[in-house]
Amino acid sequence: MPETQTLPMPAAEAALVITGGEIVERAGRRRADITVVDGQIAAVNPPGVTVDGPARLIDASGCVVVSGFVDLFARLGEPGNEEAETVATASAAAVRGGFTAVMAQPDTEPPLDRLGQLAELRRNAAHARGHIIPAATITAERAGRRLSPMAELADAGVRWFTDVGPPDDVGLLRRALQYAGPLDAVVSVRPATAHLAGAAAMAEGAVSARMGLAGEPAASEELAAAVAIGVARLTGGRLHLDRISAARTVELVRAAKAEGLDVSASVTAEHLLFIDAHADGYDTLMRAEPPYRTAADRDALIAGVNDRTIDAIVSGHSPVPPQSKDLPFDEAPPGIASLETCAALTLGHPEIGLEAALDALSWRPAELAGAAHLGGGLIEPGQPANLVVLDLDRTWTLAERGSVSMARNTPHRGRSMSAMVTATVVAGHLVVANGQPCEPAVMFAARSAGAGR
Repeated sequence: MPETQTLPMPAAEAALVITGGEIVERAGRRRADITVVDGQIAAVNPPGVTVDGPARLIDASGCVVVSGFVDLFARLGEPGNEEAETVATASAAAVRGGFTAVMAQPDTEPPLDRLGQLAELRRNAAHARGHIIPAATITAERAGRRLSPMAELADAGVRWFTDVGPPDDVGLLRRALQYAGPLDAVVSVRPATAHLAGAAAMAEGAVSARMGLAGEPAASEELAAAVAIGVARLTGGRLHLDRISAARTVELVRAAKAEGLDVSASVTAEHLLFIDAHADGYDTLMRAEPPYRTAADRDALIAGVNDRTIDAIVSGHSPVPPQSKDLPFDEAPPGIASLETCAALTLGHPEIGLEAALDALSWRPAELAGAAHLGGGLIEPGQPANLVVLDLDRTWTLAERGSVSMARNTPHRGRSMSAMVTATVVAGHLVVANGQPCEPAVMFAARSAGAGR
């Protein structure tokens, strides 16, 4: 063991010290203790170096410590869907799941398409447990007829534009990508072809035929993805393909990247787990957007994560009121409440390595969103302290632990998960300890010794 040393406190404020863990970054792994003071990482020291002064200790023995996760897709409920979720409850679920920053989707009621709606989101986010990144709509009122005031919104700090669905007008998509370039902004689309997707409740194939339900063919996504990539090639704009689901789409993204196009893609954790056959019991909790496809599609998505073709794994958090799922399968809204389970499912996935999982949950989405100061950044002195402690061998279920999200539309309640977020630090504040959210009074109180795993 190294000889114990004592360092002076780097500031007058008491410190938060994460001890005994293994730091995992892109550059590699190292064993070190992290001292956090005044919202920043004050020191990263070899194990055994102690801080001279009062400190709250987080025992990370047997765990890994990583930069906070960044979610590029989460519906936060308000305004318009407060019955199912609020920014406060969604952010509590997010930090419990290891997300120090989440991107709020703009398909609210009304949609976020102007400065007034952006100001409302920021007011709601002022008391959130984690960082909230705003996304705005591509088109005014999310109606697909004319562009939103993208330049004004970009001047106010928005860097992500999406109508949270398929683009109806390729000409508008072209103009959006042209406008986005000088703004250093991303245009995100969920690729689907309206006349092929229709109102399908699941993927087209043998399972949908057996269930007697209309299906969306994989070609719906593939054709739309090819068109969007072609427009990105034409304009040079930054294109993101949101929540892809088909094997051919992965190939298209891989080819676009090889060509040097600025194209990225995301997938949900559920699409790395489920296939269409999992929905053949007509359980509305298995109705997803996009629909789950075949085992071959799922395998291609997993390969895309492992070889970094797919840039981000998103929660796709879509809360709905309980009664909305008490409908026939083809009438119930799609979507899963998944902020608390997304990272655990990914980190426990038997076919995805730790570094690939962290790249897709933390490092790469932070780069895409321009949000490395909110999560996914370097663990070095002087950097903002947005950190997660992970126990990769701690089994738990959502039913046993209880959910902090208002939404209950999840198929994972009884699922055994083998990785747990034991602590989350946001802007230097301990917001999750021992796997449970801290009370606001504890979050911002003077730190004292004794908090452990």
